[in-house]
Amino acid sequence: MSGLPASGKTTAAMRLHAAQGGTLIRSCDVYRDLGIVLSEWVERTRRFTVDVDAYDRVRDDAYVEMARRVDLTLAAGASLAIVDAVHGERDKRGRIYDICRARKAAPILVVCCCDDLEEVQRRFGTRRGREREPQHEASDLSVFRDISRRWQTPLQDVLRDGTRPTALTYDSLTSRAEIVHGALREAVERIRFALMAPGDQVVPMALSDADGSDNQRRAKGP
Repeated sequence: MSGLPASGKTTAAMRLHAAQGGTLIRSCDVYRDLGIVLSEWVERTRRFTVDVDAYDRVRDDAYVEMARRVDLTLAAGASLAIVDAVHGERDKRGRIYDICRARKAAPILVVCCCDDLEEVQRRFGTRRGREREPQHEASDLSVFRDISRRWQTPLQDVLRDGTRPTALTYDSLTSRAEIVHGALREAVERIRFALMAPGDQVVPMALSDADGSDNQRRAKGP
């Protein structure tokens, strides 16, 4: 998973996990296990305006731990690991790609988005007072702004072998998924089906077996 805060990553990850099984690794759970309380860092950094380097170090530690859990999961023979985190920086995604390469696993990006700022603000508002619940830890819009300034789009990622990882975008407002590039037809269709809103219909999407270059079309709703 990849996407800005309040883009629908956790909900999408839970849908995928419910439909496809596998191991679900959530950044919020890793933060909790490492004793990282995001609301306290919002205050300590004065909404990410001072002492940000200290927060960056603990945040980096959390991503290292997530990658370690992915590696252990794949090493144990799991057929699927779903990693629910922002993954907004290339180096953090690159660490996962390298693990997939070493474990002979295929990385698939599900990039979540919500382009309606009012809806993003509403989603943040629903989290206030619930910050101690891992999935609601990001309740201050400064978290959104801090992640936004770091953002490096995953849609241009290239793997070490020169190919691109299979990637889809998922609009959490409309429950629409769009293939960006990739050739894993069966996996993509399973993901699209799992992410559909109730009442949606599956619209077949033609995928190239080479690089997905002929698939720049949006999945249509009912």
